[in-house]
Amino acid sequence: MSIRLKLTLLLTTLFVAAIFNSILTYKLERFGEEKLQWVNHTHEVLVSAKGLLSSMQDAETGQRGYLITNDLNYLDPYHTGLDAAESGLRTLRTQTADNPDQQAILDSIGTELDLKLAELHETIQLAQSDRKKDALEIVEQNKGKKYMDNIRDLLATFSHAELILLEKRKGEFRSNRTQIYTLVIVEIAFFIGLAVFTLIFLQKNFFQPLALLLASAKKLEAGDELLVSDIIEQDEMGHLLSTFFVMSEKVIEREGVLDQIAHHDSLTGLKNRLMMSEEIQTSIGDLQETGGKIAVLFLDLNSFKEVNDSRGHEVGDLVLKETAERISSSVRSSDSVFRIGGDEFLVLARNIANISDVQSIVDNLIRAFDEPAMIRGELTDIGISIGVAVAPDNANSSSELLEFADVAMYAAKREKETYSKMFDTGMLRRTMDSPSAPLEQN
Repeated sequence: MSIRLKLTLLLTTLFVAAIFNSILTYKLERFGEEKLQWVNHTHEVLVSAKGLLSSMQDAETGQRGYLITNDLNYLDPYHTGLDAAESGLRTLRTQTADNPDQQAILDSIGTELDLKLAELHETIQLAQSDRKKDALEIVEQNKGKKYMDNIRDLLATFSHAELILLEKRKGEFRSNRTQIYTLVIVEIAFFIGLAVFTLIFLQKNFFQPLALLLASAKKLEAGDELLVSDIIEQDEMGHLLSTFFVMSEKVIEREGVLDQIAHHDSLTGLKNRLMMSEEIQTSIGDLQETGGKIAVLFLDLNSFKEVNDSRGHEVGDLVLKETAERISSSVRSSDSVFRIGGDEFLVLARNIANISDVQSIVDNLIRAFDEPAMIRGELTDIGISIGVAVAPDNANSSSELLEFADVAMYAAKREKETYSKMFDTGMLRRTMDSPSAPLEQN
């Protein structure tokens, strides 16, 4: 698994964990708020129940005070209590609308309340009609007291049920708080673990490789050899990896040797003709972007066959090696030199601004062969003939450039007094007119 993928998975895990934590915490908080609202609601129901009983007691106190003293001021708490009691009962019905059991109790309270209110109303009416004695007789019968006792008992039952419900809802609320606290603890533990894992991941995948890289850089700066053991742990896996590393180096080295053998001349070390056409065509294609020109210089040794026949192949090989060295030392670093077979060589000259640059390269090559070479203790003259074709002036394909440079080289051979020829189309006509014209033999 790549480091990029590992890092992506790590960041995704962190992101998903953070989102999941936020959603879960939000839901638990909302659930807790709902439970807290129910706890507060139950408190409100209990307060309303106490308020109902208090209102009935106020109404009864007002009634008794009026009957005893005939003071109209006692009718104010009486009427206030009546209104508050009726309103309180409606409030309780609304607050417990979702609880059938409590509604049933409120129905019973409502019945007793109606009887008590009727008894209060009757006694007040009798007193106001100067029948105070009749009113007091009704009070002395204790029917009103019985109604109040029943209301107190029913309200006590009602409040007891609400208290039980309150404790239950408090328990649910506390349970929710406990869940949130537990979640927070789990989250802390999870994120601590995730942080430790992240540090280990960064240490293993970034900091350790960086430390190895810095150590290796310092070793290279000091001029010391960098070994695979410097960057691989010294254990069984490290030994296995180092073995594969060494094997890989050997394979690459052998591939390099094979590539050298396949693409270079074994005698001179120059490039061979295997990649010559492709390299020329690539250079021609580059002209569309860079402009300028390229030149192909076809070189052939003069009288090489006589040297080879008279002094042997070993001397001939030495002549070829000396020729390759002189050509290579005469051209520019941007130029390529090929041995294309026998005593034939080719120079691919790039970055040509004008024809004078080509002539300068040709002159350097000719001067390189002015002096004879000492071959096996004997001075040996090495003469060359050079044919030059230029792209895009003469052609725009590697095959035509090679053909035209070859034609120009043979034209140079025909004229003994010249060493080089630039291709012109007239050479093709002359070649066609005398296709079997005798050429100087190598």
